[in-house]
Amino acid sequence: MSSDPNCTVYIGNLDERVSDRVLYDILIQAGRVVDLHIPRDKETDKPKGFAFAEYETEEIADYAVRLFTGLVTLYNRTLRFGISGQDKAAPNLQTSTSTFRSRYHEDAATSPLSRFEGEEA
Repeated sequence: MSSDPNCTVYIGNLDERVSDRVLYDILIQAGRVVDLHIPRDKETDKPKGFAFAEYETEEIADYAVRLFTGLVTLYNRTLRFGISGQDKAAPNLQTSTSTFRSRYHEDAATSPLSRFEGEEA
């Protein structure tokens, strides 16, 4: 695979039915994919549920993670993306958005913007 792990994106939560071609067709939308590898079990030859995609540059790899996180769902599974070698895949964007909404839209009285209501410029 890659000699530079910063150019390599980890893709997790893959269904075993996802083919190299389908995954490649999605990943190429972020930029040039140099290599794509879906590891398989040696005994069963079934995919292990994750893949690695090497992009041309670190910038493209970072962009791919930001672009695809929380967006790509195949066979009712939302795929997880992260730069290879980092501890975790990027958090699901939907979860982050839900957390943001629950923190800042609970009560208008506690909202930081509530102090500006009714003030004239």
